[in-house]
Amino acid sequence: MVLLASSFDQSRFLSTADLTQEKKLRIKSVTVESVRGNSGRQEEKPVAWFTNHKKGLVLNATNRRTLQAALGDDMEKWANAIIIVFPTHTDYAGKTVGALRVRMPPPKQATMGNGQPTGAKEVLDSFAAPPEPKPEPKPPLKDDLDDEINF
Repeated sequence: MVLLASSFDQSRFLSTADLTQEKKLRIKSVTVESVRGNSGRQEEKPVAWFTNHKKGLVLNATNRRTLQAALGDDMEKWANAIIIVFPTHTDYAGKTVGALRVRMPPPKQATMGNGQPTGAKEVLDSFAAPPEPKPEPKPPLKDDLDDEINF
């Protein structure tokens, strides 16, 4: 085995340089790792590991809260969840810097019995309240305008 100095430049964690566009990833597990924080000191951070990517994603507060809101507080139960990781920009220390963010994929589109997607209006209509029943017609008024009137 050849010992290369450049191999020590490889990070175990995802960075903006690793993703040029969004990527759908399945969480394999979440562990706590000691990573270098923004202050330069080692910090304990949760890291999401994936079944379809070799690098893990260090979960900053923004990404952790996004996943917590969607998947619950127990990070062990996040396994098998599918998320989307995407590159973006954010302000940090007065500068615009690259960042990775997470979001949940949209729910699968509703389908009709033949497997064809329905339009959004039909999906929304299926959740609408049933129409109000029409009132029973009133019986016609008797024509009793022919009464005799005594003057």
